[in-house]
Amino acid sequence: MITPGFFGLFNAQRGLIAAQIALNTVGHNISNANTPGYSRQRVDISQAPSYALPTNFQDTANQLGQGPTVLQITRSKDAYLDGQYRLANAKLGMNSTGRDALGQVEGIISEPTPDSLNNTLQTFFDSAQEMSLHPESTATRTSFVQQALDMVSIFQLQANQFSDLRKNLVGDPVDTSSFATSQLSVTVSDINSKLSAITDLNNSIVSIMATGAKPNDLMDQRDKLLDDLSSLVDVNVKNYDNGQIDLSIGGVTMIQGGHQIESLEVIQNPGPAPVPDDVPSLVRTVTGQVVLNDGSGQEITSGKLKGIIDMGGNDPNITTVRSMLGKLDTLLNEVVTQVNTLQTAGRDENGNLSPPAIFQQNATLNPGQPLNIFHWEVTPGIVTDPSQVAAAIDDPTAPSGFAGVGDGRNATAMAQLRDQTFAALGTNFTDYLTGSISKLSVDSSTYQNASKIQQNLTQSVDLQRQSMSGVNVDEETIDLLRYQRAFEATSKTIKTLDEVTQTIINML
Repeated sequence: MITPGFFGLFNAQRGLIAAQIALNTVGHNISNANTPGYSRQRVDISQAPSYALPTNFQDTANQLGQGPTVLQITRSKDAYLDGQYRLANAKLGMNSTGRDALGQVEGIISEPTPDSLNNTLQTFFDSAQEMSLHPESTATRTSFVQQALDMVSIFQLQANQFSDLRKNLVGDPVDTSSFATSQLSVTVSDINSKLSAITDLNNSIVSIMATGAKPNDLMDQRDKLLDDLSSLVDVNVKNYDNGQIDLSIGGVTMIQGGHQIESLEVIQNPGPAPVPDDVPSLVRTVTGQVVLNDGSGQEITSGKLKGIIDMGGNDPNITTVRSMLGKLDTLLNEVVTQVNTLQTAGRDENGNLSPPAIFQQNATLNPGQPLNIFHWEVTPGIVTDPSQVAAAIDDPTAPSGFAGVGDGRNATAMAQLRDQTFAALGTNFTDYLTGSISKLSVDSSTYQNASKIQQNLTQSVDLQRQSMSGVNVDEETIDLLRYQRAFEATSKTIKTLDEVTQTIINML
């Protein structure tokens, strides 16, 4: 038992300890003012229970204070704002990925430029028109063949660029090694790394909480990982009083307490065509092998991972890398089909009926690619001998069906294809291409606007979080002076009590 005469020293000792802990905490806050993910810490101080002093007199106070006591050091956090931030951050990650991917698609299309698809198409039909006026000219026939070569070359150049972009996003069955190096796989590896780190922190936090302590810094590190993870994939977090969290992705539990029970992997879609071409890569859990991007119900719904999956897939409702590639394939197929139909029904410069087609499929070009656009070429015989271009029609009124070398009516028909409507396109060549590019521009703008809105929303929620958990150096400086004065005053109290005690001892 502490005798009443020493209560002053005892109280002052507790005051010194409380002030020292508070000063240390304030210093910790100030030194971490610019540390990402750090939450301001506060010391919860309360008065210790008073000591009941025995007395025989009812009018004498019998409660002696025992100074302050430090209850705990807490973080300034709001779980609701954390949840709102992670939801917004996941949508931002998805929209930003779509914005960046469609921006690259627009860069490949590069309209309007001299080497754009639209300009190439117009030049090709212009050369057909010129050939119709001068079918006897070797130069005009050679120019027509050259424009055909250029048109196929530009289409295939852009198709290969789209294919490379898609391979970089989600991998390509033509190059099976690309699945391991794709952005999808790299992002999944990053997610797995963060899951492992969160599990380790979970174990440490629960162990320390079991002793009654508050591992604030470890909890900050875990929250920072959860924030970063939310930009990659949608996560659902469940908190427990013992400091433990459970975490799920797409409805599948990944972390349960101190155990990581699942991780993710990327595999090539083994399904039958055309499914692998629409969804070439599958994201699934390693242990349960639950696929999270096949539309079965448990799905990845947001985050960078969702953006990559969307842009690498062939969703008919949005413009993607694959859908733009498909539109180029449809357009080129229709162009060469219609031109070949006229070519093989006409007569060449020598009056021969049904000369070789101008365009042909060559399976040795870009082997393994599923779309025709990668395999079209100008027939080699036409390249070496432009006289085989059928500028003339098969005229039943002319001798032997050939009206002469000056007949350019078939070439006129080729030139007029430019403005005709075809069922496969629903419009003419130019409008089909323009419509596809317009849809790309609209969807790209949609992603850009959504990214801006989501970024503003994410920043707004983060500012609300920071107003609560961020370190304000001015406020901390005021607290530093306050606790410093408390420490100095308590020290002076001890000094005064010491002097009084010494005086009493000397008197005795």
